[in-house]
Amino acid sequence: MTLKELQGMIKEELESYMNEEEVDVDVDAGDVDADGAESGDDSEDVLRQIYDMLKDKFEGEGEAEEEAEEAEEAEEADDMDEMDTMEEAKDEVEESVEESTTDVHTQLQERFKKLANIVKG
Repeated sequence: MTLKELQGMIKEELESYMNEEEVDVDVDAGDVDADGAESGDDSEDVLRQIYDMLKDKFEGEGEAEEEAEEAEEAEEADDMDEMDTMEEAKDEVEESVEESTTDVHTQLQERFKKLANIVKG
């Protein structure tokens, strides 16, 4: 496309735009008052309703978040109690293993002493 073709297209579009008919809009006398406000203008009421709805929604979410945090804290406390119980059980198992190892060790020593006495005797 050359520059002259582009300029021709632009000129055609401009002429068609300029020749368009204006759109006629019917406006009743009650639709717009002298101040430019629409009749039945309750925009403040609508905005107040929207504000109240959003306020309720976000305050409700805040309460839900608080409840979720409380539930999470309670769950963490339960987990800590469970961990304490598990640690106590682990300690008991370790103690019993130590005792049984000591018992086995003692038994083996006594058996070796008997065997040593048999060999000496």
